[in-house]
Amino acid sequence: MKKLKFHSWQIPLTATFLIFGFLITTQYHTQVALSSALESQSADDLSMLVISLSEKKDSVEAELSSLQSDLNSIGEKTQAGQSLAVTLENQIKQLQMINGTTAVQGPGVSVTITGDPHLMYYDLIDLANELFVSEAEAVSINDIRIKSTTLISEEEDNYGNLDITIDGKRLLSPIVIKAIGKPDTLETGLTFSGGIINNLNVLYHIYPIVKQEKSLHIPAAYIKPHYYMTKIPTETEKKQISTNKQ
Repeated sequence: MKKLKFHSWQIPLTATFLIFGFLITTQYHTQVALSSALESQSADDLSMLVISLSEKKDSVEAELSSLQSDLNSIGEKTQAGQSLAVTLENQIKQLQMINGTTAVQGPGVSVTITGDPHLMYYDLIDLANELFVSEAEAVSINDIRIKSTTLISEEEDNYGNLDITIDGKRLLSPIVIKAIGKPDTLETGLTFSGGIINNLNVLYHIYPIVKQEKSLHIPAAYIKPHYYMTKIPTETEKKQISTNKQ
């Protein structure tokens, strides 16, 4: 009897045909079983199945709509919270600039007094006040920020001469005053006929140089630390403190 000889390609091909046949058979039986299962159902059962599926579909759509509404609400609240945070942050920055606790820059005027003028401390007070009246947003004298609590005064040195001081610090020449605001308005406030600069020229022969500036830098003021005073809590804060203790 002659021995059969198999080629190397016949075995993989045979295995492929067997697997393909198995898949076709399995699919056929699955389709028959599914068809039989549906055919075995009554019309009422099929109607109930359709109604149940429809109700589940409506329930899923309602849940999806509710989740979408919640998502939109959260998005709106988040956006509102972010807007409020930005507003509060801007207000804090504005208060810091007004109170002098942060450095600022902008256009304005500079007033330079050189030499050894017979300038009195109240002349500097008048100059600073005139600038603020002319809507200066920030003023400094020799890079010392002027704020509501700044003390401009005078003290005797070791030789009996009077020196102008700002918060106890002696003021050296040249004296440079910087003011941030609308340059035209600030200059006009200082130089109008009969104004502070005119009086210094005529009465005391002091000739400050007033110059409009495109950009000035005024440093932050030194804030003296408070050791004794504390903020009085509001009624809401008191309730919150009481709740936290409990």
